[in-house]
Amino acid sequence: MSVPIVAHPIGWVILGGAGFLAYKAGKKAGKKAEEDITKASLSDRVVKGTMKAVYKTQKGVSESLKKAKEKCGTL
Repeated sequence: MSVPIVAHPIGWVILGGAGFLAYKAGKKAGKKAEEDITKASLSDRVVKGTMKAVYKTQKGVSESLKKAKEKCGTL
């Protein structure tokens, strides 16, 4: 004969413990999510990185063209 878990005091302790652990895990996840909001979003970081790469490339190409122009005269 089986006894339902909620009909026994030990069952209530088990359910209470499980509920408490779920509460603590949710609270911890909420704090982590709140901290992540303050950081720059992934799309912002990607755009910023791409803009830096384009700027560096443009600067390199510009310098290369100046060197070629000096070497060959006029293009």
